[in-house]
Amino acid sequence: MSIFVRPASRTIAGVFDELAERQPGHPAIFYDGEAISYRELRDEAFAIARSLIALGVKPGDKVGALLGNQPEWVMMAVGAACAGAVFVPFNTWYKRSEIEWTARHCGISVFVCLDRFLKQDFASVLQEVFPTLATGTAGQLSLPGFDKLRSVVVLGRSLPGTFGWDEFRGLGAGQPSGVERVALEAVQAQDTAFILYTSGSTSEPKGVMLTHGGVVGNGWDMGVRRLVTPEDRVWVGTPLFYALGAANAWPVTFTHGATLVLQGAFDPGKTIQVVERTEASVYYGTGNMTLAILDHPDYRQSRIGSLKKGNAGMTPEYKRLTLVEMKMNFACGAYGLTETYGHCTVHEADDPVEVKLHTHGRALPGMALKIVDPVTGEPKAAGEPGLVLVKGFTTPGYYRNDQESARAIRADGFFDTGDLASLDPEGRFVFHSRIKEIIKTGGINVSPIEIEQLLAQHAQVRDAHVVPVPDARRGQLIVAFVVAEEAISEQALKDFVKARAASFKVPHHVLFRTNEQLPRLASGKVAKARLVDAAVAELS
Repeated sequence: MSIFVRPASRTIAGVFDELAERQPGHPAIFYDGEAISYRELRDEAFAIARSLIALGVKPGDKVGALLGNQPEWVMMAVGAACAGAVFVPFNTWYKRSEIEWTARHCGISVFVCLDRFLKQDFASVLQEVFPTLATGTAGQLSLPGFDKLRSVVVLGRSLPGTFGWDEFRGLGAGQPSGVERVALEAVQAQDTAFILYTSGSTSEPKGVMLTHGGVVGNGWDMGVRRLVTPEDRVWVGTPLFYALGAANAWPVTFTHGATLVLQGAFDPGKTIQVVERTEASVYYGTGNMTLAILDHPDYRQSRIGSLKKGNAGMTPEYKRLTLVEMKMNFACGAYGLTETYGHCTVHEADDPVEVKLHTHGRALPGMALKIVDPVTGEPKAAGEPGLVLVKGFTTPGYYRNDQESARAIRADGFFDTGDLASLDPEGRFVFHSRIKEIIKTGGINVSPIEIEQLLAQHAQVRDAHVVPVPDARRGQLIVAFVVAEEAISEQALKDFVKARAASFKVPHHVLFRTNEQLPRLASGKVAKARLVDAAVAELS
């Protein structure tokens, strides 16, 4: 195992420039059977930076990209970073109204988009969102309602008023030599690198601003905790536009000179093939992806046996599936939010399995944690749950949302997560629930996470999600949605919980679903607000 020295640069493009000189031929990306070296990736990204500068992009301008998990996503991210622009990755599950709202809200000046992705025809959507696009001149657009948007780039079929990908890449050929390096050297660690839009289920998304220094610094610290080295091949199944991709898997990979394994979009059968072919060693998937891989008819542990490190998951059951069933011995559990650059706590890779199952690791070196009383602000003792406050690598705020920024970022610099958790006697983090998700039934506060974990201990339960349902007499009822491997009765599960916890924690109702029937947000997380609606409709 080689010893990898922390990159000196604290900006995204600076790190790639450094690695292109340090290990020019080392693969930075594996994609669709092809390898792209660090020097090739750097050179391509710098060409994109020159093209952005040729289009008039200035430091701080917003560059949007609607792309899958493909090399062009990384090239655009590094190219925008080199030019001093802010990269805004769009969610590939967005519909017309969401694309329009996000483009308007962040004020993009350049938009790069696939013509089609999976079942979405984005070329047609573009023509609906920008109805005058076809009559405009590429690079000199004047689109009603989008005052700053001058250029649209489409990968795939050509559209009037837009640049094709190759045409866009060539725009910078006439720029003065070294113009991209002048721009790169002007970028500072505290400058905004990304705006990542959260996938809120009940309100407008919030644009989380992340800085170069935070992406690079926390990326390094997470990679150290996960034992990532240049020899590792990091498979990322989560979309790059989410924090687990953009602020976690990707920065962990490049700050440690490792190789990013991409496959466009998640498909469990293809994942098994890609991991087997590339001998990927680091796993960046979510719990529902882990389930899908294990349940696929082509799955055999030997086929994904190269995976040893990475993301173990959040809940005890998901972590068990990763650590025990998939035998990823050095995978780590963690806790974090988009606002904390993906993760702010991570296990040690060699922590015992029992520790990994029931905690979420210790704070990373660049992070400080406080657990306080949500009302008084007084510190909580070890083992006592309270409000989680984080300081260190945290967002400087939400883009164009001063009210939410002021609510979340306290005068002392700590970020209010809105989560309840505790620290065990060894300082390991134990997540309890979101404050707003606490169920108040009969005057007693109940954590849905605790009940989910109790249900997951049953041998037949594959997954469990607990939500509150309004009730005139008790205030709220506890309703559990359960995915079971085999037939089991509602009463049997109630009895199972009652034997292990206080009676007020026993679900009032248990509703059975298949994994496919659970409603999900675009991020893959279960949409609990929709579960509440389903429970109300079913129980009324």
